[in-house]
Amino acid sequence: MVPASGIAPGRLVSRHGRTRSHAVLLATSALLLLAGVATPLLVAAGGSLAAHPVATVIAALLCLGGLGLAVAWKALEPATVLSLHERGVVIQHTRTKTNDFVPFAHMADLYLYRTGQQGGLVNALAFRRDAQSPWIDVLDNLGDAFRLRGAIIEGQLRERGPLTLRALEAGEGVVFHTVTDEDRHARRQGRGAQDTKASAFYLSPLGVEFEGMTIPLADIASVDEGTTSGSLRLLDERGNTLWGVHYLSLFSADLFIVLMRTLIESRHYGLGGVTSNKSY
Repeated sequence: MVPASGIAPGRLVSRHGRTRSHAVLLATSALLLLAGVATPLLVAAGGSLAAHPVATVIAALLCLGGLGLAVAWKALEPATVLSLHERGVVIQHTRTKTNDFVPFAHMADLYLYRTGQQGGLVNALAFRRDAQSPWIDVLDNLGDAFRLRGAIIEGQLRERGPLTLRALEAGEGVVFHTVTDEDRHARRQGRGAQDTKASAFYLSPLGVEFEGMTIPLADIASVDEGTTSGSLRLLDERGNTLWGVHYLSLFSADLFIVLMRTLIESRHYGLGGVTSNKSY
């Protein structure tokens, strides 16, 4: 499979579809059906079932219960099954029976967020190619979703990181997106990432550029990650905050942190190679 991106998925690492609870549901269904068939046979012992009406009724109820669980198992099939590959994620749409491949190198946005009231734990991730592409959610209704979320973050850093760094070295800007605190908190209310309205800004050799405002790279001394508050701040040499955002309000936050620190170190140690050539 070599999609239009020209990047092949590579070796299959893992497949993430139904959860263990789905397997338990299917196994229970099979056991009930088996018990429903075996009960009258064992009770009758080769004789007539008419002499054992209670066993017949119990068998019928067991079969109905098994069939009901089988229907529930089918109804709970996830809308998407995600296959983790070396170079990206293949999305299988179970309703339309179509597949799509999103390479790590083309994942412009990763959106970590929380759903429900889970003690502050980040339990959801969504990814997309760009602002015009649909989000693909990685929720806990997929098997081993926690490990898959970690692998996607690692894959984006591994594959997209060098590409964006080369773009910065060539004087180009890299687009990032943020959401408001209101939208960030709305994730707990069950709204999906598809409802998110994001604002774009640029990381460039000049610094961090917003609409009508630029924080020069020369003014940025460090990146601070608030361990308890979740804040992410750009600080000057005196420790003053030049810009701040919540970690979960910044798409691809880990990629932004790595690139920002690389630019700062390049300037501090005179490594060079990053020039301004605004072509966007």
